Amino acid sequence: MDISNKQLAEILAVLAPEKAKNIREAFGITSPDRGSLQPGTVYFNAREQKKYSSALRQLAEARCPEWCKSDFRPSKWMESAEVAVRQLREANSELALAFLLRKGVQTLANDWYIAYPRDWQDYALAAPSNAFAEWYAPLYGSQIAGRVARGDRFPEGRIQGEDTVLINQKFGLIEAFERELFDDDMTGQIRQRAQRLGQSMAQTENIYAAFRFLGTQQTYQNLVVLKSGYSTTDVNGNAVGNPWSATLYGNYGNVPATALTTLNLNALKKGYAQIIVAKDPFSNKIVVNPNTLVHSAMDSLHAPMLVQPPAGVPYYPAVIGASGTTANTASSGFPGGIMGANPFMGIGIKPVLVRYLPDWAWAIGEKAKGFVFQERDPLEVIQENPLSGQAFEEDAYRFRSRRRFEAEWVGGGSRFWWLGNSGTDANGNGITVATQSLVGVSGSF
Repeated sequence: MDISNKQLAEILAVLAPEKAKNIREAFGITSPDRGSLQPGTVYFNAREQKKYSSALRQLAEARCPEWCKSDFRPSKWMESAEVAVRQLREANSELALAFLLRKGVQTLANDWYIAYPRDWQDYALAAPSNAFAEWYAPLYGSQIAGRVARGDRFPEGRIQGEDTVLINQKFGLIEAFERELFDDDMTGQIRQRAQRLGQSMAQTENIYAAFRFLGTQQTYQNLVVLKSGYSTTDVNGNAVGNPWSATLYGNYGNVPATALTTLNLNALKKGYAQIIVAKDPFSNKIVVNPNTLVHSAMDSLHAPMLVQPPAGVPYYPAVIGASGTTANTASSGFPGGIMGANPFMGIGIKPVLVRYLPDWAWAIGEKAKGFVFQERDPLEVIQENPLSGQAFEEDAYRFRSRRRFEAEWVGGGSRFWWLGNSGTDANGNGITVATQSLVGVSGSF
């Protein structure tokens, strides 16, 4: 059984809780995995642990999970929270009550954030960050060892690095809760608005990562995802200003040479064959283990049939002949066809549905290689002072969600993936990618 560094760090932290912080820092982990939190968990960041007393935090842990219960009554909860705060004899009871209210909303928002599927976790590398930006400097392999005759000099290797810096970006949303929602126990509307704070942040992560994976600038509602800043060098020494190039390895690359195509078995075979002979700028072959097929919602039923056919159906789901041919025009000797064996069955490729990829887009590659989702700050909920500003004018409780992260390719990373189709936008127009200006195509059912 394989165990990750993060899992090992958490095991050691449990065995030696007094050294938990040092253990996590040694493994490059700044805090426990937020995704592992259970519903109803009250989370405190480092700033809150320093600012608020342990008694107030314990009160929050005891009272805030009530927000997640089906019989939650906001007005009763507010009354009991006011009494509990006075008993604590906090220096500022208004701030203490605001803290409890914010933690209640955040607990409910966290539950929806955790429950919402985050597609990027199935294909990107999750990297913790504790600074404004992080540097990534992966080095390609040097030249291989050569035979050395007596008296001759040993060959000297060449190493080339491609430095990448990822600057953490800030994301957030404001939701207003009218005071009447609490006074009149309108629990449904309170839940719905708190749900938006958590669910919308998870949705933003998915959209941002999917668009950055393609590398093109795209817009979804009010979210603008800029073009990827990734650049690399092909085997001929030419600069490549985006993740995809049909000549990255010389006469082939990490994208089809002439035209993109919808997901089919022949294109998938070509992509698999070309990705396992990927090369670095010195023409050294890179060891790539393709284990992930990312695809849009259009291929949600088709993709599993290609790489993970159901038990008892180990057949080649394609017509006779190469792509574009029919039974009348197919030449002999081409593998596959009716009742032919599926070459992808049993080799461990997992289909990953990425809901916000453009229609018909797909790519094959190695999970957690090359594409990084860098996490700086977890989801937090901040309340505006109800005694001033717009909250005072509207007689409302205003909450703001906040999170910092970045998603991007790192040096040489696109060599671990092969893009079959960039897909089409909402208007059916093909999305252009690659140095050769290849245009995404639309499929049919």
